[in-house]
Amino acid sequence: MSANVEAGTAGEAAGVGEQIRSMKGEPETVFSSGRKMSDHGNMMSQLATQLRTIRDSEMTQWRITGKAAEKLRSSIGDVAERIAVAGAIYGPVGIALRDYGSETSGQQEALNSLAVTCQERWTTLKDLQAAYVDGEAPVEGDDDYDEQVEKRQQLEADIWDAQDAWGEVAADWNNKFVDWQSVYDQAVTCLADPDLEAIRAGDKLPGDGTSTLYPNGDPDPSDVHQGGAGNCYLLAVLAGLADGDPQKIRDMITVNPDGTYTVHFADGDITVSSDQFLDNDQADWVRVIEAAYVIHEGSYEEFDNGGWPHEVMEDIFGHDADTKDDDSGFWDFATGGNDVGDSYDDMNDALDDGRPVVAAATHGQLGFQDGGHALTVTDAYEVDGRQYVVIRNPWGHNNNHQTQITDAGGVLNDPDDGYFTMSMEDFSESFSDVSIANR
Repeated sequence: MSANVEAGTAGEAAGVGEQIRSMKGEPETVFSSGRKMSDHGNMMSQLATQLRTIRDSEMTQWRITGKAAEKLRSSIGDVAERIAVAGAIYGPVGIALRDYGSETSGQQEALNSLAVTCQERWTTLKDLQAAYVDGEAPVEGDDDYDEQVEKRQQLEADIWDAQDAWGEVAADWNNKFVDWQSVYDQAVTCLADPDLEAIRAGDKLPGDGTSTLYPNGDPDPSDVHQGGAGNCYLLAVLAGLADGDPQKIRDMITVNPDGTYTVHFADGDITVSSDQFLDNDQADWVRVIEAAYVIHEGSYEEFDNGGWPHEVMEDIFGHDADTKDDDSGFWDFATGGNDVGDSYDDMNDALDDGRPVVAAATHGQLGFQDGGHALTVTDAYEVDGRQYVVIRNPWGHNNNHQTQITDAGGVLNDPDDGYFTMSMEDFSESFSDVSIANR
């Protein structure tokens, strides 16, 4: 852990005008607290939804009438709205804290390490400047006058060198601080939502509690960004489903009155609670399905050990998925082509129909070693008779693989958001398997 650097002991960063210092706090604790707060917001919103259901429909079915029944109905409604307001506030604040803690964990360590170096170099610079001010100027006529001049000049040179050394690391600290501020601003953007402001002011009532599962309003591919688990085979399918058929994801998840979630797979339902979520900052609908799929696979070890996208598609839709691969054999001969290179029309039809398509690089293509990697195909199109596909990495970025992707003919989005485009010819050389869902 880096030493604590107080403001005023390491100089001022010229760019932001901030005193160079250590950034205090514990991002991991902020992340954990924010996640709990977000989960509690979800549970409160869901409870409010259930209370509204009781007030608006279930009590009618009870066929209870009279002043007492109306008073009970009114009381349930009042409680529902108060809990809904609390949930609507808890959820976004928790998400902001969670995202801030997640993004700043590594940045805090880098900032504080730079602050220590700044302090060391600032102290050296100030000591040299003090020595220059306190030192006596060369006295002309002294026997060692030339030596005095030489020492004085060397001290001046040392001061300039120390100034440059401090300025270099101070600029690095300044840039990191700007990044820190950007992360903070991004994390709190959800708190500036006009709807949230209206809810706080009492001018608007929150809607259905299930909306807190979906930070973008509907499931969206950007909700998926793989963490440390080896579950690209699942996440690539979910991103494709979010892109083509977000309602299917909504249909898969039922929010229960006790705050748990039931996920409906083709071969049965699995119920999970928020304390079973994986430790990542993906959208809650992703974390719900992840937690359920851990149980579906029998253990976290099996879940984390990789898998095949076509099996996930079959678990979701209950129908065999189509697969294309780079292995030749009788089936290729019998069907006239079952290779990745023959998959364009099938992929295009599936995407038009809202069915997920996933491509896997299992032979080290694009630098994906250790079992390979599964990515989502999000679009297929033609320009001047040439076929292209758009691909998304479930990481949400292509860090450490940009060069391999571009060398293979891929064109990366700028800024990098995990998407890149390839011609069909390059695509067929870069991926060994394609899975296409059926329903």
